[in-house]
Amino acid sequence: MPRSPAAARKIAQHLLDLHVQHELAAWNVKAFQKWLDGELKVLFDWLQTVPLEALVTADRVHAVIQRNVIENEVPGVVAEIAGESANQLFASEIHQKTALKEILTVKQYEEFVDKLLELREQRQKGVNQIIDLPIYRDLISGVLHKAILRYFQESNLLTKNIPGVSSMLKFGKSMVNKAAPNLEDAVGSNIKAFIAGNLDFLIRESKNYMEKHLTDAQIKSSAMDLWDAAETVTMADFQQGMDSLDLSELISLGYEFWLAFRKTEYFEQCVALIVEDFFRQYGKEPIGLLLDDLMITRERILAETDALAPRLLKSLKSSGQLEGIIRRRLEKFYFAKKTLTAMKSFD
Repeated sequence: MPRSPAAARKIAQHLLDLHVQHELAAWNVKAFQKWLDGELKVLFDWLQTVPLEALVTADRVHAVIQRNVIENEVPGVVAEIAGESANQLFASEIHQKTALKEILTVKQYEEFVDKLLELREQRQKGVNQIIDLPIYRDLISGVLHKAILRYFQESNLLTKNIPGVSSMLKFGKSMVNKAAPNLEDAVGSNIKAFIAGNLDFLIRESKNYMEKHLTDAQIKSSAMDLWDAAETVTMADFQQGMDSLDLSELISLGYEFWLAFRKTEYFEQCVALIVEDFFRQYGKEPIGLLLDDLMITRERILAETDALAPRLLKSLKSSGQLEGIIRRRLEKFYFAKKTLTAMKSFD
């Protein structure tokens, strides 16, 4: 005789409770790690045979990046958290007292310098672009004008054997002094006119001089001198003159730049190119090869879960969250119509 619906539900509830307790017992740290170790072995063996494209395509990855990196709104709190964290770091004792050489070794610095020295074409283009800037033209004009004018002002022309000066002596020193103010203005105007007329020549000569005399050895020597002067400087010295407001504003500017930059065609094309190239290399290869290249192993995963699992599992179990997750999952089966129907017919 078939059981009543109430009896079937009572049996289903009893089986559900037993099943939940069984699952909860399996979620202690040792049991979980043992289970994970066995499952990872099976999973990693399987991944050695499955190509990446079998699980995900380049278009799907690109779409995920498009939604989450380019299109979705970035919460403003991100910049606030970054700013507050940076302020805390900059105000910390360790930051204030740490010297540059404790972060970057002289060997690392020298390797960077050597690598930059290899980029001769980029260096030459950079120097030429700097020299072509209007500010450089203003700088060289101003420096030359002051240097030449100072030479005339500080040189005692009456006591130097310079052609043309001797002819002025017959007029007497008092006449020269009397004419000096106007003479100085005239000299200054002539110097400015001379510099303006020869500025293009001076710029070309600057480029030629830099190209001929800015050697690798000179740059290397100057770079190492810079290191000698900076290696004992603390982080506090580097940030001197910059307060927390300046730091917050810099982070805000960086945040605003990112919001605009991620919308540019350049960024989107870069993302597409990188994703396509990644799948060109790994798309048809087993996922295990990618994991090997990234040095993701069973042992590393187990080590990290061993560090994180105890506290996480304890919290989930003590709060009842783990039992709730398991129970909600299993009760859909035990109280399904087909399951209850079967319960009625069991002897």
